[in-house]
Amino acid sequence: MIKNISNNPFFSVITCTYNSEKFIKKNLDSVSTQTFKNYEHILIDGNSSDGTGKIIEEYIKLNPTHVRIFQRRPMGISDAMNEGIKRVRGKYIIHLHSDDYFYDNKVLRRAYQFIVKNKYPDWVYGKIRVVEAWGAEVGIFPRWKILQQANTTLLKLFNYIPHQSVFVKKDIFTKFGGFDDKLKFSMDYDLWLRLAGKTRWVFMDRIISNYTIHKDSQSSNKNNILTNNRELNKVIKKRLSRIEYLLHLLVKLPLGAYNHTHR
Repeated sequence: MIKNISNNPFFSVITCTYNSEKFIKKNLDSVSTQTFKNYEHILIDGNSSDGTGKIIEEYIKLNPTHVRIFQRRPMGISDAMNEGIKRVRGKYIIHLHSDDYFYDNKVLRRAYQFIVKNKYPDWVYGKIRVVEAWGAEVGIFPRWKILQQANTTLLKLFNYIPHQSVFVKKDIFTKFGGFDDKLKFSMDYDLWLRLAGKTRWVFMDRIISNYTIHKDSQSSNKNNILTNNRELNKVIKKRLSRIEYLLHLLVKLPLGAYNHTHR
């Protein structure tokens, strides 16, 4: 365990990993090269059996004051995300999974400046750049201006907030709880709906992360479509009124089909 990490970082970056040797180095490099250094990087590894552990070990040697790793039996992505939240020391938290990476080396600096300028909102969301595993760009999300606003009513109609672009105060997780660990998909949307009407949130007009779509990911794997739709339906039934639920279904199908960069 690394002992000399700062006890009061501004940002905590949480990365959940499991057999991620194909992608993890790009994630780690994007964090370590940030020009804003008041951060910690928390890695939650599900006892990876490939080369992930070795890559992380080398990363820790190069960045001993910023990195902590915790290994545990894999119990689902929501559980891993919540475990990271329990371990953080930072003021604001962002979840950046192992197959995703920061857009450039000024993301944390610009986010810090934005947060201070906006008087420390409860949470902030920005945009992601959706890319194929080999690097080709698919598009920017959310790309429409109508989705670039903190609007609770609009959020009930469509999940336009990618978690790879969201910075949440640690205190908010303490007050409202973490992600529903019974969900493998839409756990982020479930959280946004819980928070939106009870907290102050703002949009930051900047690309925060590159979101990688590939055949093994939960959200973009075509084999998971039915399961993911069932989980989404479970969330909106639980969080929305009957009228809101019906409106969501009416809006989601055409909007989701047209906006191909949506997760």
